[in-house]
Amino acid sequence: MRSEHTWSLLDPRPVLLYLDNSDEYIVYWNGVVMPHTMALCIAMENFGVWATPEMKTAMEKDYERIYYANGFDTRAWDGKVSDSPVFPYLRRIMAEHVKKVIEGKEARDVIGWFDYSKARKEEHV
Repeated sequence: MRSEHTWSLLDPRPVLLYLDNSDEYIVYWNGVVMPHTMALCIAMENFGVWATPEMKTAMEKDYERIYYANGFDTRAWDGKVSDSPVFPYLRRIMAEHVKKVIEGKEARDVIGWFDYSKARKEEHV
């Protein structure tokens, strides 16, 4: 388990991680890991900004690619990833937490949480 997972349980805001090997940004948020784009879309839906069907399809493909390359540091979701779209599931399990953490915030502040410059770099051991 990565330290970002633990930090995401301590801080209610998302924790970004850059994966050097795959040139991807992922987000740990309240113990859940997902591609950067999914986390940002889940947050922005609370401000009335919705992903298009094409964006959702692209996010699903990104999730699968990162997942099967072990970018999330787990293979516990093999059945979930192959059985159905992950985005609606993540949206549902994150809904209460996201609503609570963005309460009283402006969209530009929440978008700032996802700034690539705030991402930690993956440590290789």
